[in-house]
Amino acid sequence: MAAIHNDEQPKYFSGEKLYTPHEVSLFLGLSVESLRLYEREGLIVPLKLESGHRRFTEEDIEWIACIQRQIHENKLNFAGIRYLLAMLPCHEMKPCCLEDQMNCPAGDKSCRPCWNFEDTPCRQKGENCRTCVVYQQVLNVENLKQILQVKFKCD
Repeated sequence: MAAIHNDEQPKYFSGEKLYTPHEVSLFLGLSVESLRLYEREGLIVPLKLESGHRRFTEEDIEWIACIQRQIHENKLNFAGIRYLLAMLPCHEMKPCCLEDQMNCPAGDKSCRPCWNFEDTPCRQKGENCRTCVVYQQVLNVENLKQILQVKFKCD
């Protein structure tokens, strides 16, 4: 996870306004514990300050709202959401070599998204899931819809 290295609790990171879990919970009408649960379930990857405090961007808030809709309107559970996220073709979105694809635990048969695994080739190379192109596509809900539509398109 991305750690922000300074003692201050910045309100902006890379030009984006950051929100505390409390602010997000008030904005979306859910509890802070629900945010923690979404993180434990592998559905979100918040920014982490050096102090360990979590912060969220507006894209994160949009994604959390999408998770809420999937749960409440579409009646998906966490496993169902993880399964959909696992269908993201990360090996098509990132320039992985064939050996990395074959050895990646987040391969085609996984029921969890790649950022739920500690031992992926990406992580072993020091990549940060928060800034990975695959996770960034999830944060852009419209792109996520397009990617999954292509994945499920029948000929």
